[in-house]
Amino acid sequence: MEAQPEPTLFEFVRYNGWANRQLLTICMELDEGVLSADIPHTAGSILQTFGHLLRAEAGFLKRIHGTAPKPNFNWEVNPSLAQMATYATQLNEAFLETVQNVAPTTNVHEENEEWSFDYQARLIFLSYIYHGITHRTDIMTYLGRQGVALPELDVWGYQEAYPDRFQAKLVKLADA
Repeated sequence: MEAQPEPTLFEFVRYNGWANRQLLTICMELDEGVLSADIPHTAGSILQTFGHLLRAEAGFLKRIHGTAPKPNFNWEVNPSLAQMATYATQLNEAFLETVQNVAPTTNVHEENEEWSFDYQARLIFLSYIYHGITHRTDIMTYLGRQGVALPELDVWGYQEAYPDRFQAKLVKLADA
């Protein structure tokens, strides 16, 4: 029998994939100048930030499994946002599978010639969520300053997109 992941952890991974897809979809409508503009104090442009974000997600999986899904493009050839969106979906599916099959308390071991580091997989799970939120916030802040209309990508926007997952029901009460 397959182990059931902790429901909140599983939902966090779903949320991360949803938020990445939402923001990538918005960005695919923007012109090259906006996508390529340097965003000070971040990972670079929107294109560079998404590249950084997705490479890190693959790296998180590699730390747990020793391998990660490979993109069907070459990073050095400047992939399009559509290509990155496809890869983001692959990575999210791999993370969903990971949280289904790897207990948060599973030991992860890393070492090189100078150090050895052991920690629980939940540190990677937290990093995956935090890292995604941080860089999406960088992009959203920049786009907001550019006057781009943006959706709610926080947990309330996610809940609104999937109310059944949260048994959410809004009832408007009569004015008192």
